[in-house]
Amino acid sequence: MASATKYQRIYDRFLNEIKEGVLKSGERIPSTRDLAKTHRCHRLTVMNALQSLVAEGWLEAREKSHYFVSEKTPITNSLKQAKLTAKVPKFRLSKPGFSLREEKAKHRIEFWGGQPDLRLFPMNEFRLICADSLKRVKPELLNYGSFEGLEVFRAQVADYFRRSRSLTDKSYLITNGSQEGIYLIAQALLNPGDAIAVEAKGYAPVWGLFENLGLQIVPISVDEEGLNTEELEKAISAKKIKMVYVTPLHQYPTTVTLSPRRRQHLLQLAEKHQMPILEDDYDHECHYLSPPPAPLATQSSYAIYIASFSKILFPGSRLGVIACHESLLKPLAEQKYLVSRQTDAIAQLALAAWMKEGGFEKHVRRMTRAYEKRFFLMQEHLKQIKAEHDISWYQPNGGLCYWVNLHTNSRLVAEDASQKGYFFQNEKSSDFNKKDGTHLRIGFACVNDDEIAEGMQALGQILKKRKTKTSNLK
Repeated sequence: MASATKYQRIYDRFLNEIKEGVLKSGERIPSTRDLAKTHRCHRLTVMNALQSLVAEGWLEAREKSHYFVSEKTPITNSLKQAKLTAKVPKFRLSKPGFSLREEKAKHRIEFWGGQPDLRLFPMNEFRLICADSLKRVKPELLNYGSFEGLEVFRAQVADYFRRSRSLTDKSYLITNGSQEGIYLIAQALLNPGDAIAVEAKGYAPVWGLFENLGLQIVPISVDEEGLNTEELEKAISAKKIKMVYVTPLHQYPTTVTLSPRRRQHLLQLAEKHQMPILEDDYDHECHYLSPPPAPLATQSSYAIYIASFSKILFPGSRLGVIACHESLLKPLAEQKYLVSRQTDAIAQLALAAWMKEGGFEKHVRRMTRAYEKRFFLMQEHLKQIKAEHDISWYQPNGGLCYWVNLHTNSRLVAEDASQKGYFFQNEKSSDFNKKDGTHLRIGFACVNDDEIAEGMQALGQILKKRKTKTSNLK
């Protein structure tokens, strides 16, 4: 036992001295005889320790049983490797990859147009639900599961959508957020080169997704009635549109609700041309002035319905839903298998339990009341600004933001606000042709009363300063 301890000490001593640079490459180690005397052990113990270091590449044995520090120790090899990889590699980014690399500046108050207020989420309540769900987890749940999603969760979603959206006779597939759902649908139904119609004012990341799939994107104008279906009809004839992507409840970014006339026309076009409608209903619960109209998917099997829990829960939840005709479920599930196989089972189980016990819908009601209050508060602040400046806005029935026309370059206003620590989305960021516009998309859901007051006061001051500057130039 004593010799084993001394063996380890000798081994550790030389290993550490080599690693720390006390012993340099090529340096000779004292003779085994001298080391045996120093450590008061048998010479064979010393030789065994040194031979172990030889075997590992730290030492070399040369003539007359002398030992030297290896010229190529594991450290020198790793250093050489580090030098090889130290240079920053130059990768050729794709066009979408290049556009996404820019880091976004952080601001003191951010008026994001589609962001929920995470401070309103009942974290303690949901934490208990998650903990209880974990206690009930069976081993088989931790294995690979259904591509479509957990049956218990899909059943709760189907029941909730039946009561809240009048959606019946649909098959459900759970996704990692709505963006994945959009990808799966486009990938399953379209081929590279196919034409897809989108709103000319819209959500740029979705356009990037379609572009990555090699689709021909056809922008269709949006007005006070929503998507211009007359223009869409002409585009169908000219470009053989294979699918249309639309946000009919609260059009992104303008917040306009698709008019009843346009809804019926769109559904007629879908039936006539057997053209799927990709219906993105990203914030259905946030409707205040009247009950929200039922989704297009309640009237036609050509409408494939996409929804997300991100606005209700929190963006990091990454739970989305596709509601579609049963004939589409298998091809969508096959695409899901190729992309991500399945969605987090634990998250589905926890949310299913919360929905079953009624806590989820209580949270939805609390959240909606809070956002409705901010909806009217923001309107009052906008009226105060309007009293002094030439601004106007479309009056939405719901949503999480206002689409405000400043009647001046909104990008420049947003840049001025950014320098003062406030973030507003300007029209250019959601314009298909990336043209400057006059609108700001001003969110109210993710900011509290004091933040709304401060931000709107700052916006009024910025508009006043720009007005004075313009007057001085004349």
